[in-house]
Amino acid sequence: MNSGILTQPLKKDAWYKEPWLLLVVGGPLIVVCASLFTGFIAMRGADQVVAKDYYKQGLMINTNLQRDAKARELHLNAKMQLNVQSQSIQLDLQSRADLPETVQLSIATSGAVNGSVEEIVRRVPLKLVGAGKYQADLRDAMKGKNALDTSAVKLLHVKLETNDWRLTGDWYDPLQRNLVLSVAN
Repeated sequence: MNSGILTQPLKKDAWYKEPWLLLVVGGPLIVVCASLFTGFIAMRGADQVVAKDYYKQGLMINTNLQRDAKARELHLNAKMQLNVQSQSIQLDLQSRADLPETVQLSIATSGAVNGSVEEIVRRVPLKLVGAGKYQADLRDAMKGKNALDTSAVKLLHVKLETNDWRLTGDWYDPLQRNLVLSVAN
């Protein structure tokens, strides 16, 4: 009675229709596809971990520390104001020593450009116009493709410097607030 069942040939499906094949090959295949997709996303939107000029920045650390120490020694205090109507910046600088004729102002902003984050630095010379009062016209400095859109800027990285000293700080909401820089003791 069992002889009829045993004598029938077994029906075999094609190898690619076998359910065990999907379990054995399907899982690793999904993992490989997901890792390729993740790698594509990572390479397309990768942030720079190391600055392009990291060696130069490393050499400047000692110089910057000496300039910061000189600013503490001089008890430098600065107050900056952005005037949108006249497109100018006014600086009131106080020091125990004589003030120089010009002070270099560096303004850095960062934003997304072509899918990558880029920092744009603008340098503006501030000229002495009175006792401790400096002024700069921003019209010439902010022209071109990297023009500063003052309506969209919420944070500026500011550096006031000469060959001897420097003051640095972040200027939050420059249209609404003045910037006050002082040396940390």
